[in-house]
Amino acid sequence: MTWSKASSPGSEPLVGVFERWATTRGVENSSIKQYRTILRRSVTPYFGGDRIAQVTPERIEKWVEWMIHFCGYKPSTVGFRFNILMSVFSWARDQQLIDTNPCRSVVLPLSGARMRREQRAEVHIPDTETVLAVIAAAPERYQGMLWLMAGCGLRLGEAMGLGRDRISFDRQLITVDRQVACDRDTGSGRYGSMRLRHVKWREDGELGRGVPLPDVVALALRRHLRDHATWGEEELLFSNATGTGLLYPYYWYGRIWRPALAAAGVDHFKSHCLRHFYAASLLSQGVAVSEVSAWLGHTSVTFTERYYSNLMPDAPDRARLAIDGALGCARQRGAATTSSWPVGVRPA
Repeated sequence: MTWSKASSPGSEPLVGVFERWATTRGVENSSIKQYRTILRRSVTPYFGGDRIAQVTPERIEKWVEWMIHFCGYKPSTVGFRFNILMSVFSWARDQQLIDTNPCRSVVLPLSGARMRREQRAEVHIPDTETVLAVIAAAPERYQGMLWLMAGCGLRLGEAMGLGRDRISFDRQLITVDRQVACDRDTGSGRYGSMRLRHVKWREDGELGRGVPLPDVVALALRRHLRDHATWGEEELLFSNATGTGLLYPYYWYGRIWRPALAAAGVDHFKSHCLRHFYAASLLSQGVAVSEVSAWLGHTSVTFTERYYSNLMPDAPDRARLAIDGALGCARQRGAATTSSWPVGVRPA
């Protein structure tokens, strides 16, 4: 929408400002797609045609209550959408559309610490028997994807985008630098077409991350390469059912993942939980969280700790052993020194 010079900057509808914020800052197509989903589901239904200058802190507070009680969003979802809207208003202030950010004075009903606890509680970790059962129940052509997700921590799109040249059996290493994403510009302003692009949180040309290749996953990949042809110039391991194009997520969920869960006789859970299984398996064995974070491709160690800090059950034991080793040994040395003094003699 084009605004005339006579129009007041603050008279632009909030939804229009949100759309401009989402599409004019040079962010990834996948982010634009996510922002537009939030706009369609959580912003437009409540604010409608409200002018951005008319939105008050009280209006924001009512919106938060609406998301909690009417939409039934989890605390982490409410917090995420609130932070997105706060960013929109901050951008609008920088653009001189408004004088103040109404979100600044709003206090969410749940503290940040509680939201992080709720977020951790939402993480579902399937047990080993469940993971193996689902892998065995999946079509043989796509079992390697499940091994990559559970055994190397790859995201679904990263497993779809893995090429033969990214696997080093000799070095026992996988290079993860590409993913299949449904965010290509279709030319109509929508972002839903498939493409192979660089991985999440990385720019074109950046090096990907190296992930250790366990023997059990290497065996599954060798078997897959023996029995199935790669696809395209990038020699992708996993193509669509006919071997003529990229594997679509809707096909994956509808024809591979959900049928595998049903055949294995397990309750539904997201395939992303296989990444949680990977992280939990490493952390429970005492692998450093910094290394786990790097192999998962997280933006920071803090992000990993926020999700998985409760998945290190032996951490208190290791802490006690460390302190006993440091202070206990020092105390023993002090006692030995004291016992060596002659009876009745103490240092001045």
